[in-house]
Amino acid sequence: MDTIHDEGWIKLHRKSIYSQVFQNDGLWKVWTWCLMKANHEDNWVPIKTGRGTAEVFVKRGQFIFGRKTAAKALKMKPRTVHKRMLKLENMRNCALKSDTHYTVVTILNYELYQGSGKAEGTTQGTGKGQPRDTNKNDKNEKKLNNGRSQKKETDPKVKEFLKYWGETFLQETNQPYVFSFGKEGKLIKDLLQVHSLEAIQEMTRAFFKDEQCKRRGLTIGIFKTEVNRLIGLKAADPLEQAKREIRG
Repeated sequence: MDTIHDEGWIKLHRKSIYSQVFQNDGLWKVWTWCLMKANHEDNWVPIKTGRGTAEVFVKRGQFIFGRKTAAKALKMKPRTVHKRMLKLENMRNCALKSDTHYTVVTILNYELYQGSGKAEGTTQGTGKGQPRDTNKNDKNEKKLNNGRSQKKETDPKVKEFLKYWGETFLQETNQPYVFSFGKEGKLIKDLLQVHSLEAIQEMTRAFFKDEQCKRRGLTIGIFKTEVNRLIGLKAADPLEQAKREIRG
């Protein structure tokens, strides 16, 4: 059962009482719920898909939305919640980005109202097979060993690259990247045994700009198969040759 955690806090400006949202009881309830659901820091969020569980990179001020779970939490009909979310989007309070398995809600102007402090604050403020609504707002500390088996810690460089990949993918496609951590984490770990983190980050930028790669698919699996070709393109780049001559 999805619940709102009682740790932490959000900021609400007193001027909110003059807003159009405040004048509608149901809309105000949905809006303040969104504020409390939004991540106060970047996080990887697990979601259920048709093939099991995947991880989605969710940025500060965003959260994964499922209308059925939201309806249960808000004690509203799923159709009512959906209509009110669309109304909030039309009012430019939030943006909704949906795919087959989930919807990412982005609180607009998050930093303007919430600031960039490290306090546990959040601001003010869909598709077929909606996943369980997931929020990592208050899971800031890793769980200590309480008798359960602990996950093997991800290599810091692998974790850093996956975050970089997720951010780049979001910037280039305006869509969050759905990771398969076990498989793709291993692919990156293998690449890091041959190339530096900075080198594969640089190749990532080239990958997202390359038309052949775009046609094949912007995935980490395709990226690994294209690495040697990307290195060759970089080596043949006149600008890179000039840089090497200057350094030499």
